[in-house]
Amino acid sequence: MACVLGITLFTSCGKPEKSVDNPEVFHMNLSEGLNTLDPAFARSRGRIWMTAQLFNGLVALDSALNVVPSISKKWDISPDARTYTFILRDSVFFHENSVFGNSGKRKVVAEDFRYSFTRICDPKTASTGKWIFGGKIFGLEDFVEGNSDKVAGFRALDDTTFQIVLTKPFPAFLSLLAMPYAYVVPKEAVNHYGEDFQVNPVGTGPFQFYRWEEGNFLILHKNKDYFEDKNGEQLPYLNAVKVSFIPSRLSAFIEFVQGSLDFIGDLDNSYKDEVLKLDGSIREDYSQRFQFLLAPQLNTEYLGFQVDGSLEVAKGHPLLDVRVRRAFNLAIDRQKISSYLLNGMGYPANSGFVPYGMPGFSEEKVPGFNFNPDSAKKLLAEAGYPGGEGLGEITLNATQEYATIMAFVQKSLENIGVDVNIQNLQSGALRREIYGSRVNFWRASWIADYPDGENYLGLFYSKNHSPSGPNTTHFSSEAFDKLYEKALTVTDDSSRQGIYQQMDRLMLEQAPIIPLYYDRSFRMLQNEWTGLSSNPMNHLFLKEVRRK
Repeated sequence: MACVLGITLFTSCGKPEKSVDNPEVFHMNLSEGLNTLDPAFARSRGRIWMTAQLFNGLVALDSALNVVPSISKKWDISPDARTYTFILRDSVFFHENSVFGNSGKRKVVAEDFRYSFTRICDPKTASTGKWIFGGKIFGLEDFVEGNSDKVAGFRALDDTTFQIVLTKPFPAFLSLLAMPYAYVVPKEAVNHYGEDFQVNPVGTGPFQFYRWEEGNFLILHKNKDYFEDKNGEQLPYLNAVKVSFIPSRLSAFIEFVQGSLDFIGDLDNSYKDEVLKLDGSIREDYSQRFQFLLAPQLNTEYLGFQVDGSLEVAKGHPLLDVRVRRAFNLAIDRQKISSYLLNGMGYPANSGFVPYGMPGFSEEKVPGFNFNPDSAKKLLAEAGYPGGEGLGEITLNATQEYATIMAFVQKSLENIGVDVNIQNLQSGALRREIYGSRVNFWRASWIADYPDGENYLGLFYSKNHSPSGPNTTHFSSEAFDKLYEKALTVTDDSSRQGIYQQMDRLMLEQAPIIPLYYDRSFRMLQNEWTGLSSNPMNHLFLKEVRRK
């Protein structure tokens, strides 16, 4: 590329010129690529972002993470919190398609949700989203085991009334229904296209599928029959969305600066220092030319310890001593990680595992570990390892992607006398080692699936031990388990969040992890656009985007 990125990017490349085929076409890039548009497999960022343009569910999340109506206009929850009854809008249509016969259209009815949710649960579908209903829906086990041809807890009472019956209360259930996995799909299209439905999506969303050349571009067109409006004006405002698949984030960034892209959805190390000062503020030459949308993102970066002494890998290991784990926590200056390694694009994890941005988050009510190397050294001495003597070499398992931060952790622990060896693995291999309980100390992260503290604290519930569950540290606490089970019966959000705070504090006392930082989402937008928002779930919605 003729233009070389640097502090003089703007002057060396000349004034960026906008190249737009249509003033109402929004250009964006997905560096990670895309291989399916079927919401049943919407587990990665690109899939989530794109299916959100093409499909809708019963409910959605607003920018403050409140559950709001979507295809359902209202709902009722029974007094025992087990039965959810949704009343659907009668004005929602699937995208025009020949699978619907001569008319090319069909209205969405309750049966479509019964079909879509059953499809997610069907082992034949092999959906990555079946977990959202697993263990929660009445009659699901009979269906999965082949004892019934339907899920008794999914009920289409009439065309506009859909009902879900749970086996027991699950307060975060509405948030689960806002996930892409719960988007509605038409049976006719799935049957007609078969496996090719993933490249021939038919939904209800603000945009409809037009053309896709895998690896090159994806084009979505405006859905002229979309059911939502804003202030009396029908959404979406855009005529089309064009998605490119430039694999190099640096190349995509330069395309954005030159005006060929309208949106950049993340901050990569290759251009981080070009855009941000060390304190996280935007450099003036960028702040004057572009819009920046920054928000907390529900992701906690952390280090995990294996605390189950019954496992072969952990027998006799010094990390089984809570004093050692607490010392490690106290040895790390999280503010320096945020300021000097992340350019402010992360919040120091001075609280527990539940991240900043989550409803109920409170550093005051869940105080974490503050940097205190003297106290760390004292704890090591109390544990029988004065100055780290006798600890031996501690292996920290990570991936090359986090080499800079891991080197900082290594140096921080060396400062209290701990000899740390960093073992870098491929991400898939590291995950297998962690879930197979074959490592004692590792780097990990947890990105929220839905905005409820249970999604994080479930990682410390004793019945969720890996490999079958996400509790990779094998943390066990009877008091914690009782609070966890109690929280599942509390439907009042404020009361439930108070229980979550108790759980987070209790977990921190035993220090099965080292919270490092909470993530921050970063978006750049060309100045001529408006209507794009940012949110802690890092969802992307383009239906209100328009030119100023």
